[in-house]
Amino acid sequence: MIIEAALLKLPEILTGYEDTDGLYEANIANLFAMAVLTELNARNIDNPLEKIQMEKRYSADKNIRCDMYLDFSKVIIKDRLSKYGVYQKNWIEFKYFGGINRNKGNETKSENAGSIVYDIFRLIKYTNKSNNEGIYAMCCFNNSIDKYLAFNKQNGNERTWLKNILKSGINKWEFDLDKEPNTIKKVFKGINKVKMKVTTRTTCFEPLEKNSLDAFWGYLIQIIDGEFID
Repeated sequence: MIIEAALLKLPEILTGYEDTDGLYEANIANLFAMAVLTELNARNIDNPLEKIQMEKRYSADKNIRCDMYLDFSKVIIKDRLSKYGVYQKNWIEFKYFGGINRNKGNETKSENAGSIVYDIFRLIKYTNKSNNEGIYAMCCFNNSIDKYLAFNKQNGNERTWLKNILKSGINKWEFDLDKEPNTIKKVFKGINKVKMKVTTRTTCFEPLEKNSLDAFWGYLIQIIDGEFID
């Protein structure tokens, strides 16, 4: 489970990063690639760099790109670990939320939540389920997640889909764009209707204390199954 092992290397890598205030999404993707390389080197894998591709197109005929593509065809025997959700080829989208102290007011908590589910939407829409590939959304935060995400709507109703996305373990949830505010709808960039049923498995790292300073929260969300429904 190379990808999950790489995730759990991130706290050590991030706490050793000199300029944490200067971290952005691209930095997190690059640091995660470093963690993957560390894991591959520990396994004495030849030419580990060729296993990682950044900004790969989902398909050759569309200029829609995924943040990271990992090809472990020469590392993992096909189907041997598929019962555990481990595959040779994997797509990963990244989100980093670290702007509380540098760009106040630029994004709402609901918009941040929308950006996470939008990545999951993209992964389901642009990958082929029949290919038996791993698809992941990775989110990292430099503060408690409730400071960045709106877990409740303005009417007080809970966004159960968001809670389940970030809840450790395997969870089933549904998302209906029609039931969300414009701050989330605008993240979907002109797509008017999205209703999906999803099963995810989330692996995470969190500090022991919720209000820890100079700490990070990380969530690796694997989409086990996803379908669009009417």
